[in-house]
Amino acid sequence: MASTALLSLSTMLLVSLVTKFIFPMSPIAFGVTIFLAPLLTYIISSIAFSSNLPPGPLSLPIFGNWLQVGNDLNHRLLASLCNTFGSIFLLKLGSKNLVVVSDAELASQVLHAQGVEFGSRPRNVVFDIFTGNGQDMVFTVYGDHWRKMRRIMTLPFFTNKVVHNYSGMWEDEMDSVVRDLRSNKKFQSEGIVIRKRLQLMLYNIMYRMMFDAKFESQDDPLFIEATRFNSERSRLAQSFEYNYGDFIPLLRPFLRGYLNKCRDLQGRRLDFFNKNYVEKRRKIMAANGDKHNKLRHGSYHRR
Repeated sequence: MASTALLSLSTMLLVSLVTKFIFPMSPIAFGVTIFLAPLLTYIISSIAFSSNLPPGPLSLPIFGNWLQVGNDLNHRLLASLCNTFGSIFLLKLGSKNLVVVSDAELASQVLHAQGVEFGSRPRNVVFDIFTGNGQDMVFTVYGDHWRKMRRIMTLPFFTNKVVHNYSGMWEDEMDSVVRDLRSNKKFQSEGIVIRKRLQLMLYNIMYRMMFDAKFESQDDPLFIEATRFNSERSRLAQSFEYNYGDFIPLLRPFLRGYLNKCRDLQGRRLDFFNKNYVEKRRKIMAANGDKHNKLRHGSYHRR
């Protein structure tokens, strides 16, 4: 209640300042007010909410510890901070608080005893674009929707019946990899990086389970396009280029171009899957009257 009252008081103070000075204010005074308003809000909110928070390095207004730790939260940096502040400490990355736990007993409390409270994964502006505002299984809030998504994932992919029905197909795909490696004499003399071939195998397994379709080879145009879409999505989602706008909402308008690029990629990617797989699968199912369970691949369970 006290923290809420303090925040309400700060909001009223900011409103009264703007109301009082907005008209006679000079450009310089207006600029100072614009700078001080978020600073004042940050200071008051920090005082209001810091009483129960874990220890941590001193943070700057607005930026928090972001300028100190940067984008690279590697294990060496976290271990160093752990030696200074203990097995649980707080990092403030702009508007976001990050609590780091390095003790096994505390980690058990977070992951097991209090698993429901900590079960939801933090989202950001870019992942919201690629996941429909956190509607997938990874970024959705733990609750009814998560359980529904788990059911959608479990029925077509992880039941004992699925394992029994598709084990032969999995073995065929693995045998195909071995045959390709043995048949190419160039591989025997020069060696090979098999990552791309294993990627093709995994794609074929998933696509055969979802759409009853597969790629002919690594040179298949659809395979090339699918991997290109997924690689570009991973690059945009995992980039540090948009961190400043995610941590500091005041800077988010500067992300407009980056976010538009993400939306464009997501739209083209969904169009690709709908055109080449989802719609074709639905037409086949409609033509066959959906009478055979064999037709009920992963796409069926996403209806």
